[in-house]
Amino acid sequence: MDKLALAQAVKELTRRTDGYCRPAGLVQHLFAGAPFGTAYVCISPGEQGVHPSSNHNRVLLCGAESGLAADGITDLMKLFADAGITRFFVWLSPGPGMKLVRRLLADAGFTRRPYVAYLTLACEAPEAALDATGFEIREVDRQEVERLSGSLDGVIWPEYLRSLDAPGVHHFMAFEGERPVASAVLYAFEEIGYLSLALTAEPFRCRGAQSALIARRIEKAVALGCKIVVSETLSILEHSLSNLQKAGFEVVYEKEVYGPDPEQ
Repeated sequence: MDKLALAQAVKELTRRTDGYCRPAGLVQHLFAGAPFGTAYVCISPGEQGVHPSSNHNRVLLCGAESGLAADGITDLMKLFADAGITRFFVWLSPGPGMKLVRRLLADAGFTRRPYVAYLTLACEAPEAALDATGFEIREVDRQEVERLSGSLDGVIWPEYLRSLDAPGVHHFMAFEGERPVASAVLYAFEEIGYLSLALTAEPFRCRGAQSALIARRIEKAVALGCKIVVSETLSILEHSLSNLQKAGFEVVYEKEVYGPDPEQ
């Protein structure tokens, strides 16, 4: 899969998972033609954080495909203004006309956030070997998660709970005895498995729980017929990045993230 095809698939995965995971009030727009190109817009009024990774008010672009133009950028920005959103970001993935998009964003008052690399990694779905860690890894359903609800503090993201019962979503946990210590999710979409929402309780970090959860989700993806497995992480999350690379993932591309110029 080339970079553009992967970027398009990840954008569609993001659109689907937003629909499962974002809180009430979510508004989604998907465009297919000039002047918006193939922009995906997510408006989530309750998630306007300072950092792009925690702010889900965003525009996702794959270059300038399908006729993205200057008036399209302006009208996309207006969607957020009309919704009362004061802080949002543009995420640019590989595609045609990258120089054009960068210029259009600059002309619209956006600057690139240079401090953190937002990495997309992938590997061909192998037969993953599950290393011995002392943790039991198992797939869980809503009934088990509800049974464990009193012992999940620091173990799951809110999005994990919101996506229970969503189609194509598989939830996993690592246990020490009967205590849940870590969690993660696999999204299966066509022939792609997407790893997301990994979290480990503080006392149990750096003990192999997430490596085991990666291996178990790859195993599940293979069983579901996925040909490629994808994940995303930040360059500053060195342990997460290392776990993925040890499992055979390679960085395919870096998303460029843009926000309004703070000096304007």
